[in-house]
Amino acid sequence: MAAINVDKTCTALPISLQNHRETSLLTDRDVNKILERKLGSGNFRLVDWRLEHLGDAKGFLGQYYRLHITARCGVNEDGTRNLQFFAKTQPPPDSPQFEFLQRYDTFNKEIAVYTDLMQRMGAGGSPRWMVECYLCKQNVIIVLEDASLDGYATLDKYVPFDEEHCVWSLRTLSRFHSRSLILDERLRREGGDRTIFDLYGHLLNEVLFTDKDDRSKKCLASSITGLHAMVDLIEDLDDDARIDVKRRITVWSRKISRLLAPSERYRNVICHRDIWANNIMFRHDPAGNTNGCYIVDWQFLCYCPPAIDFACCVYLTTNRAMRDRYFDTFAKIYHDSLAGYLAQEGLDIDNHLSWTAFRESYAEARNIALVYAALNLQIMLLSESATVKYFHGETDKLEQVLYGDERAELVRHQCEIMPAYKTRVLEIILEIKDRLPERPPNP
Repeated sequence: MAAINVDKTCTALPISLQNHRETSLLTDRDVNKILERKLGSGNFRLVDWRLEHLGDAKGFLGQYYRLHITARCGVNEDGTRNLQFFAKTQPPPDSPQFEFLQRYDTFNKEIAVYTDLMQRMGAGGSPRWMVECYLCKQNVIIVLEDASLDGYATLDKYVPFDEEHCVWSLRTLSRFHSRSLILDERLRREGGDRTIFDLYGHLLNEVLFTDKDDRSKKCLASSITGLHAMVDLIEDLDDDARIDVKRRITVWSRKISRLLAPSERYRNVICHRDIWANNIMFRHDPAGNTNGCYIVDWQFLCYCPPAIDFACCVYLTTNRAMRDRYFDTFAKIYHDSLAGYLAQEGLDIDNHLSWTAFRESYAEARNIALVYAALNLQIMLLSESATVKYFHGETDKLEQVLYGDERAELVRHQCEIMPAYKTRVLEIILEIKDRLPERPPNP
């Protein structure tokens, strides 16, 4: 192997990050570790590497890169290979997102998920449901498999999922949940009543909607303001109907932290809780048929009934016509898939999450997911120009639209310029009018 210069800095590092970080994102030593894991041996010599900033990949809670590596491989180092990886870093230190990540240590939480939790759960096997992780540096960078090289890509977030992509998403979600249940059962057998939460509770606490944090309360209040502004855009509602819908939105939203908490009634598992179009990657064969699905981004991992994850996934990715027609069918597909994965490990679904129990829990979770989608889609479905402006540009403005009093102005403008945005969020509000009870259930 070539000599390692551990002081090497990355010339592709943006100036803003160079000014704020004392260390580089990667060193030669790091790149050699990545190569050794990728190639499965030390028979290589690092020739060159560079980080390419992906300016067109606009993440809400990070910055994205491609890592390009050139190496001489083989015993005699007679073959040259060009390898490519995907990398993510924290947002700039002067942004509200950075403050959020620091407060909840969210970036390092994702690192712990890759390097500890998933290893213990057993993320391997077939079918694969998550990307391979090759290197993590706390507070600095996460280097992952570039799934795009194998044909994986996210779908257009403005186009609701069709039946095929919903089924693939839910079966992949059930695969993830099955690994949580399997680990939980193994821990119980090994240590009495010890559970996943006993070991990983520090990774599974609610960070987005918590009534213990002033910033979270401000974000929730801003989200409610945005929804109220959109209620006023629905011409067919009279004044009494508008007041009623706004009241239900407010009452349920203010209880969302409790509604998303671990249940004392239903079985809890590790849940992703952020499964929407940008966090699901699909692969298709030449005929256009789906033949692979990955879940990505693990920053909002939590511990709650799997029905919450199931219902949130459906509500964040579909339109109302799809939900009205297939919601119960999707629930059965998810549960049958979960049963199959548990059976592979010798576990009977009826002993852990029977269909009767799951059916009861997803009936409750559907209302929770309806409110959760209303609170989140108004940001998730922002236009590309708005995402760039607020999350990658004017940080003072971002503060106001996330936590301040400018959310109403933002959503009204989005409705004017983005018909798909208006359609998706307004149909959620109309579904609240049609199906959400006056008040959430008691604890």
